[in-house]
Amino acid sequence: MSTIIVYYSLDGNTAKAAEALANMIGAELCEIQPVKPIKSAGRQTFSTIMTGGGQVTFGICPKLKAFSADPGRYDRIILGTPVWAGKCAAPVYGFIKKYCKTHALADKIQAAFTLSGSGDNSGCVRQLQKLLPNIGPTVSLADKSNSLSADNEKKLREFAEQLKP
Repeated sequence: MSTIIVYYSLDGNTAKAAEALANMIGAELCEIQPVKPIKSAGRQTFSTIMTGGGQVTFGICPKLKAFSADPGRYDRIILGTPVWAGKCAAPVYGFIKKYCKTHALADKIQAAFTLSGSGDNSGCVRQLQKLLPNIGPTVSLADKSNSLSADNEKKLREFAEQLKP
């Protein structure tokens, strides 16, 4: 079964988790990139929080760059997203709204992993389950600045086990 991990990462936390998971399960990677990236400089600033949080709060979907790989040619898609204002990041929401409706990718998204600064990803997981009714296993990870991030590697290994055919 061919698998691709489609993810968005602002500060590299989600990218790091996506790369680790891809190595564990033998998946390819495809990064979601907005045409106009949000500037972060590796840390959350007031401007970053207002821009990202505002997009999520008001349901704004940024325009996305073309993908490096066609997610539609894979049997299974695993989605990775940071949590912004309790929901998936705006670029991930944009991917779901644009590609999962028009390209019938929704059924291929079978699992997801989320990362948040607080470690509480429940609102984001509920949103994903509502948008993607066939989604299966999910795992909630904590941002590297949170002490709960010490469990991320173990959680990813357990998640990878759930994803094996």
